[in-house]
Amino acid sequence: MKKVFLLLMLPLSMAAQKNYPQLLDQYMQAQADIKGFSGAVLVMKQNKVLLRKGYGLADREWSIANTADAKFRIGSVTKQFTAACILQLVEKGKLSLDDKLSKFYPDFPKGDSVTIHMLLNHTSGIASYTDQKNFVEVATLPWSKDSIIAYFKKVPYNFSPGTKWTYNNSGYFLLGCIIEKVSGQSYNDYLRQNILDKLGMKNSGVDKLDSVLSLRAKGYSRKGKQTNNADYISMEWPFSAGFLYSTLDDLYKWDRALYGNAVLTDASKQKMFTPGKSNYGYGVIIDSMEKHFRIWHNGGIPGFSTNLSRFVNDDICTVVFSNNEMNTDFIAIAMADILFDLPVEVPYIHKEVKIDPALLDRYVGKYSAGLTLELIKKDGKLYRHRDGTPDIELKPESETKFFYSDDTDRQLEFEVDASGKVIKTWFFNSGQKGEIKKIQ
Repeated sequence: MKKVFLLLMLPLSMAAQKNYPQLLDQYMQAQADIKGFSGAVLVMKQNKVLLRKGYGLADREWSIANTADAKFRIGSVTKQFTAACILQLVEKGKLSLDDKLSKFYPDFPKGDSVTIHMLLNHTSGIASYTDQKNFVEVATLPWSKDSIIAYFKKVPYNFSPGTKWTYNNSGYFLLGCIIEKVSGQSYNDYLRQNILDKLGMKNSGVDKLDSVLSLRAKGYSRKGKQTNNADYISMEWPFSAGFLYSTLDDLYKWDRALYGNAVLTDASKQKMFTPGKSNYGYGVIIDSMEKHFRIWHNGGIPGFSTNLSRFVNDDICTVVFSNNEMNTDFIAIAMADILFDLPVEVPYIHKEVKIDPALLDRYVGKYSAGLTLELIKKDGKLYRHRDGTPDIELKPESETKFFYSDDTDRQLEFEVDASGKVIKTWFFNSGQKGEIKKIQ
């Protein structure tokens, strides 16, 4: 029988007694056993390994296990490497952040209004090719770079350059092309010579399907409880916006390098890590989590998801790879919460129990934690209601705790007084616990 782990809610005074490697591994093993996580995880604090382990299978057809040395596609975590290459070229005097796109692509619409800076921080307004309605139809085709640029440059801008923010893969595709034009090298050669080889990142690079790559993890997608081979995508499309592969150890080498000047000067790092609109810098997001300064980014590409988070003031780095498209963001946050002695609920098997339907009346209403959550009762059952989306049944596992029936690892728990009045409401999302307030 699979183990059911209790809440990790030791008081702060006991923090020194905690076995963090064990707590982290318990959490991740439950993610694998209960939620089906497959991938690899690294947690480092002050250059010490707290967790470095593979979970699930790298190849399901051959039942080959994931290991801590497996290679995974990292998706948009690629963007920070592209940003670093651009900043290096600025340092060498070959580029300016104020250079216009028209300097490199004279016929690009509004190219004289778009700067390198805007491409780096997603404020160019250029339409992202991955947002186009027929993208899934062309994503399997090995188009040339010029053909891909022609595909999205004819699409109207989302907004006037520099006025707003929208995540944009087209901008980072163009940056990769600009790196090649300015350096006179392929993106792969420039990256390898100026970053990967310098840092000893020998297990990272451009992913090409026609190459034999040792310890490559295969990508899978999950539809309900069914696992399928991931949809095929021609790697010409993600290019410098998301076509790299890497390992746990290599991304930690990257983390270490960003504390020093092996790759970028302090001035360049200041530019890279300065938050702009939507807290986006150059290829990274800059924010805080539970008052801990964080620099991070995630990545998603068919079959894979990645989260690289750096808590630079705490000297903590977490790397989460999944080769079955699990939500690595939530997992990364939960592991950070464990390290920061915050409550985290370890995944367990939820079992529905029968309760008196009359008890549900006390839970009906609207709740808020930034977003409004409405609970309704119909046919003697409790549902989460949101206009424009199907209602989701909340199944009782006790008289005061309910789990979402859509297998998303979300729960609601109510604290009630002796009279049955709700005095507190807690929302759990992938183990993270937060209070929500009833507003109506």
